[in-house]
Amino acid sequence: MQAPMSRENMIRGVILFTLFTLVGLLIIFLGFDTQKSIENKTEDLIQVFLGLRFEFLLGACVCMFLDWLCGGLRFHIFIRIVAPTIKFRDSCRAILATTCVSAITPFQTGGVGHLYIYARSGAPLSGAITAGIAAFLSTLTILFLSASGILLLDPEWIPKGTTWISLFSFLIFGLVFITFLLLLFKPEIVSRIFYWLSDRVGKWFKPIAPYLERAKLKVEQITTEHRTFARDLLQNHKWTYLFSLVLTCGFFAARIVAAYFVIRAFNVNEHASLWDLCIVELLYNFVVLFMPTPGASGFAEGTKSVLMKSLISAKFITPFVLLNRFFSVYCGVIAGGIVIALQLTKDFKKSKKDIAKAAVSQT
Repeated sequence: MQAPMSRENMIRGVILFTLFTLVGLLIIFLGFDTQKSIENKTEDLIQVFLGLRFEFLLGACVCMFLDWLCGGLRFHIFIRIVAPTIKFRDSCRAILATTCVSAITPFQTGGVGHLYIYARSGAPLSGAITAGIAAFLSTLTILFLSASGILLLDPEWIPKGTTWISLFSFLIFGLVFITFLLLLFKPEIVSRIFYWLSDRVGKWFKPIAPYLERAKLKVEQITTEHRTFARDLLQNHKWTYLFSLVLTCGFFAARIVAAYFVIRAFNVNEHASLWDLCIVELLYNFVVLFMPTPGASGFAEGTKSVLMKSLISAKFITPFVLLNRFFSVYCGVIAGGIVIALQLTKDFKKSKKDIAKAAVSQT
């Protein structure tokens, strides 16, 4: 069985992410302004890119780095509680690795990324899990509150179909939010459910029963350590969680401003305000967070285009979605891929040295 961070799994995920993304962008390109021919749409697209004001794209690039900075700092304030020796650059590497893994796995399950980097940096696995749970709870809290406020305001320009999708997302969010609350406050409840499922699966599929027993022992060890870390966090570091909410608002604000800079880069009098983009970005992140494709690719592009169709002209939809996703996701995927590739190479070289030393010691 291949490891989650294996090169083969990474390549497969990148291919699927790219494929779904291209399909999503193609549907947007062909689906909007159907009265125009493909040749006219292509000509409009070229004209939009040729007329870009690059000073605003530079501003979007700065916002992208601020996004990474806030995300890395949010990880860092939690991991320092359980592993004081971890350096800030390791937390920056962890957030980029998480961004990459989120993009190439279904339902954006990027936790393996930061666990991998932190484990290689000397943090205990249980401590990295505790930090990841606390950080993700911050994201869920801000998105849940934001989406609730948006649905109460019910801006008239938001497509009505989005409201129904949001209600479904509320259901999924509620289940995930409760699960992560249990993981932080009552991890033993989640571990008991895991033990029960393992016992049932072991009885049905006896060949894998020994592996499940070993997994139960490992989960028990991690749960015991995680409970200690979580108790310390909840009793002695309550302000840390409040600060993480501020940092979460910080990286969402960076993405919102980056989207505004992309609009300004088109050099036209489009009427999408910063407030409109704030609603779009928060609702968009709420809706696509648990989409089943790698990195919500395809769904993400489609959702963003639907939310923006009432705010900007049809010919700007495709370039906006492409540039907006470029700064918020695509660059992070590339940077995170480089971080993971360098770490995998380092691990491979280290394993070769260990094998060589073992061979020498046996001679």
